[in-house]
Amino acid sequence: MKQPPKKRIKTVLHGKARFEKFKIETYLSEVNAAYRKIHFKKNLSKTAEFIQKKPFTSFFAVLAIFFLLMLIGNIFFAPKVQPLQNVEALKQVHIYKLGSAPQVQFEGIVNKSGVIQIVAQTSGIVQNINVSEGEHIGAGTNILSLSTNYSGGNTLTLARQSAQAQYENAQSIYQQQGDIIGKQKDLANKNNDNTTLLRQIAAQSASDTQALYNLNKTITDSIEQSIQNLEASNVNGSNDTAILQAKEQISQFQSAMAQTNSSLANLELQASPGEPPAQIAQDQHDIAVEQLDIQRKALDLNLDLSKLQYEMAVVNEQNMFPSSPFAGTVDKIFVKTGQNVNSGTILASISGDNQHVEIDVNVPEGIAKNISNFEPSTLTIGKENIKRMPDFISKDATDGNLYTVIFQLGNSFVSSLTNDSYINVNIPIGTANTSNEAPFIPLDAVVQTQESSFVYVVGKNNTAQVRDVALGQIQGQYVEVTSGLPAQSEVILDRNVIEGDRIQIIR
Repeated sequence: MKQPPKKRIKTVLHGKARFEKFKIETYLSEVNAAYRKIHFKKNLSKTAEFIQKKPFTSFFAVLAIFFLLMLIGNIFFAPKVQPLQNVEALKQVHIYKLGSAPQVQFEGIVNKSGVIQIVAQTSGIVQNINVSEGEHIGAGTNILSLSTNYSGGNTLTLARQSAQAQYENAQSIYQQQGDIIGKQKDLANKNNDNTTLLRQIAAQSASDTQALYNLNKTITDSIEQSIQNLEASNVNGSNDTAILQAKEQISQFQSAMAQTNSSLANLELQASPGEPPAQIAQDQHDIAVEQLDIQRKALDLNLDLSKLQYEMAVVNEQNMFPSSPFAGTVDKIFVKTGQNVNSGTILASISGDNQHVEIDVNVPEGIAKNISNFEPSTLTIGKENIKRMPDFISKDATDGNLYTVIFQLGNSFVSSLTNDSYINVNIPIGTANTSNEAPFIPLDAVVQTQESSFVYVVGKNNTAQVRDVALGQIQGQYVEVTSGLPAQSEVILDRNVIEGDRIQIIR
């Protein structure tokens, strides 16, 4: 519905008036702001001029204002004074309760298997680095290559090649030389068999010669008998011619007998196994066979030595090409290409895929033989205390007069421990003695005088009370109490108390 003309005019005039008023107020506010700005600059200029003219006066004026503000603050904001109350102060103490095995602290060394530093086994120049940091490698992967000179020459490789050639040559001629030795041995055996056969022939000839000798002897004896008969019947030389002929015959047969006897003696010498010719032949055979056996052994030894020299050359050559003994990750490379390294220089660090951690603690004999079988030891790893029973306690000293105690840890501690680092290990000594017949307490809790030893214990109403004690053997930082402490006593460890003091136990 439209407004009347007069009302519309008033509305328009009213709106114009409000707009004009807004413009005037905006203008006045801008003028006031400009005025204040000019006035501020003027005052600031005056203040700066005053400070420049009178610096000391200005400085002391500021100090006076600052002091006045502090005084006002102390008056209005001072804490209210509380009335003093008559409160008895409690002394805070630590206690050791009887009935638990005392714990002795040692340093344990961390041994991580599966973590290794590759160390140069020989001197040389780094020729090539074949892996990079952070790379996962397999067992036997070559880490880097060393050379004898900067040109890449490698004398150990040449030595390996020379040994390999000698070994291959020894292998190639081994069978031939073995066959030759075998044939020579067969020849010696055949010669021995031939000598035996000749001896048998000589024995047969000796037998035949003996028969011939015997025949000649028979004939000779017959002729001699004939000669005797002729001589007996010889009348006026009638048998002289016959006797002469008989003697000529006997002379021939005797000559033949002499030759036959000489041949027989020679044949018997050759045929007899106990005579020197047979012994010489046997000795020659034995010497030849033994020499051939020695040659065979020398041949086998030469082959074995060639093989060993080749294997040694291979091992020496491998020193120029260090490799990873297991699969893992390359943590760090410590050398650069072209660097001259000596034997013992650390080349690289490898973390194996399968790692294991153990803690080795060296303890005296008295501790090793009295470690508790019921209470676990406490291993401090960072801010965490781990309870573990010993996995192994050596029966004999392993490091001088010290015995080894080993704690096995799981794989969860591999990343939080560094190889060859040290951690604190608290080892309980003895067993928990609920009867307290001969308990152990910390040495720090014992007060000793020339006449006696005593400790402070927690008495009624949490007060410190004195107990005279008799001491026994000492184990590490603990001492045995043979008498003087009641069962379940709570021994005060701190030295800031006297008898009758009210105490507050720090748990």
